[in-house]
Amino acid sequence: MSVSNDDILERYPAQREMQAVALFGDLGYRFTDAGDGWCEITLTATERTHNLYGIVHGGVWLLVADSAMGGALGTVQAAGERVITAQSEFRWLRGLEGDTIRARAQVIRRGRTLSHCSVDLYDAQDRHIAHGNGTYVVLPPEPNS
Repeated sequence: MSVSNDDILERYPAQREMQAVALFGDLGYRFTDAGDGWCEITLTATERTHNLYGIVHGGVWLLVADSAMGGALGTVQAAGERVITAQSEFRWLRGLEGDTIRARAQVIRRGRTLSHCSVDLYDAQDRHIAHGNGTYVVLPPEPNS
């Protein structure tokens, strides 16, 4: 069952902080579903996301995939913990038809200092267009200065 973006941001503070980053708004992607240990981000492509050939830049695909995996970890992280990408692997499976990319990520293993996630990307027709995985360093909250 899908929930609203506002509900996601209320339930998961890490997503609220992530979505407040200017890059989310600049590129036009947002959290569209989430639960404990998983989340979904949807991007509607615009000219801002295109490369010189008029298609969505590969780096944008990676950005959405990485954000979805970090967002999935955000649903299970403790308050104030920081999640930093340590490694990622990504495969494009087919070209994007249309202007929508939906990234659905899940936590594979939540460790004390390292965590692992996977992500699958789909187009508007629900065709599987890419797959990736990542390893993330989990840092404790910054001490109060």
